[in-house]
Amino acid sequence: MMKNKQVDIFFLLLIIEIFAVTTLLIMNIKEIDFIDYILYMLTFLVIVVSFYSNLIIGLITSAFLVFGYGSYILYEGLFHENINIASSYFWIIVFPLSAFISGRLSDSINDIQNKKIKLEKQISSLVTVDAITGFNNIKEFYKDLNEEMSRAKRHKFYLVVMLVEIQYLEELISIYGIDKINKILKSISILIEKVTRTEDKKYRIDEDLFAIIMPNTDISGADIVKQRLKKELESIKVDDDSKTNTYKLDIKISALQYNDRISNSFHFKELVQKELEYDI
Repeated sequence: MMKNKQVDIFFLLLIIEIFAVTTLLIMNIKEIDFIDYILYMLTFLVIVVSFYSNLIIGLITSAFLVFGYGSYILYEGLFHENINIASSYFWIIVFPLSAFISGRLSDSINDIQNKKIKLEKQISSLVTVDAITGFNNIKEFYKDLNEEMSRAKRHKFYLVVMLVEIQYLEELISIYGIDKINKILKSISILIEKVTRTEDKKYRIDEDLFAIIMPNTDISGADIVKQRLKKELESIKVDDDSKTNTYKLDIKISALQYNDRISNSFHFKELVQKELEYDI
C-alpha cells in the first residue's frame, strides 16, 4: 500500500512539474528564445533517462546538463551580458528536480513489480496440486517419495515408482490447441485413478509426465498395472461440446522397484525415467 501511494505521489508531482514548465513557457512565449526550447526537450530527456534507468543515472545526467548550461550562462554573462537570471535558475532547478521525481517514480514501480514477482513465487511454492488433473505436483512427489523410501528401507517393504510419459506433447498442442490437450490430460488422470489403488499416490511432475508411487507393491504387481494402463490409454475419449472424440496418443510407461543401491528420491526418479527409453 505504501509503495502504491509513492507511485501516485511521484506521478502526480511529475505531471505538476511538466504542467508548470509548459505553462510558464506558453505564458512567456514572446520572451523565450531557441535555447529555452532546447532546455525543454532536454528536460524530457532527463525524465526518460531517469525513468528507464534509475535515480542515480538520472541525477548524473542532470548534473552534466546543469554543468553544461551553467557554462553556457557563464559564457553569455562574460561576453554578451544578455542573460535572464530568473530563467537560468529556473532551468538549473528543473533538471535535477525532473531526475529526482522521475527516478523515484521508476524505483517505486520497480519495487512493486519485484514484490509482485516475489509474491507470485511464494504462492507458486505453496501450491502443491496441479490445476488440470488434480494430482499433486513434483514438489509433493519428492517429499512423499523420500518418506516412502525411508519406510521401505526401514521395514523392508516393497516400493515401485511408475512414470507415464506423453510423447510429442508440444506438437500435439500445436495441432489440437491447449484447451483440448488439457481435456486429454484430465482424461488420462481419470484413467490412472481407475487403474491404480487408492493407496497409490499420483502426481503430474512435468507437462508431459505423470508419476505413481506404489507402496507395498513389487515389480510384478506393477507390471500388471502397467499393462492395464497401457490398454486403457490406447484410446482416450474426450467430450468435445456435444460429441465424444477418441484420441490415440503415443504413451510410454516405465516402472522400477526400490533397492538399496538407490541413494535418494532424485536418483530414483532419474532411474525410472531412463527406463522409459526401453518401453517400445
